[in-house]
Amino acid sequence: MSRSAGALRHVVVVGLALAALAGCSTIQREADDEAARIADQVLPAAIDAAIAEVDAKNGSERLVTAETLLTDPEAPIMDGQGGVVWVVRGRDATTIRVDIYRRWESGSLLPPDQGEAAWGLVCRSYDVTRSARSIVVECPAGTPRSP
Repeated sequence: MSRSAGALRHVVVVGLALAALAGCSTIQREADDEAARIADQVLPAAIDAAIAEVDAKNGSERLVTAETLLTDPEAPIMDGQGGVVWVVRGRDATTIRVDIYRRWESGSLLPPDQGEAAWGLVCRSYDVTRSARSIVVECPAGTPRSP
């Protein structure tokens, strides 16, 4: 095989690999995964800490404390981390429903993401009967993909 034929084969293989990657963007999945991490780990811990701080005993006190925390724009839950937004969508006797958004940027300058960004979205209900428990709920039809 000549050198030029070997070089051409290398270019073709690399080109095929890049073409295969071009259709496999993972940025949206990564953004959704990061929103889920915040929803299932960070927010329940913050709710529990706020409830403990005010020593809320019954379900209604616990719910009011959780709602106050989650609707406070100055809440120190995500200190120093931008790109996280949550929207309280409703509550009932012991749960509060929240949409959690996380802006995620690709660190890759290569296809398919090439520095793109996306909003991750998950919806949760937090049952605060004993400790804040994250419950996965379907986002209702019409829930915006970005805040």
